[in-house]
Amino acid sequence: MRRVLAVAAVLGAMLQASPAAAKTPLRSGERIDLNRATLTELMRLPSVGRKRAEAIMAQRGRRPFQRVDELAKVKGISAGWIARNRAVLAVGEPSPSAPRARGAALATR
Repeated sequence: MRRVLAVAAVLGAMLQASPAAAKTPLRSGERIDLNRATLTELMRLPSVGRKRAEAIMAQRGRRPFQRVDELAKVKGISAGWIARNRAVLAVGEPSPSAPRARGAALATR
């Protein structure tokens, strides 16, 4: 009996710690910056799980987003999805550790 209770407690803790259980909805007026958001923050977007969030991070690692519409380059993100979620998407300055686009590097010289 103790073993069953222990297993149930462990499973309950795992379910609470899972990304799906921890996914908190966006508050009114809250926006997610595509260039600075963490994996967990990206996963708060509608229909974005771990794989899609990782794909967004990989895309911005190659070249930071300049416009929200560039998100369509990410596999699984359609123009329709972008249109439905545009109000919660933002593109700010890339994080300091992000690679700079070649044109941006030339413009600062």
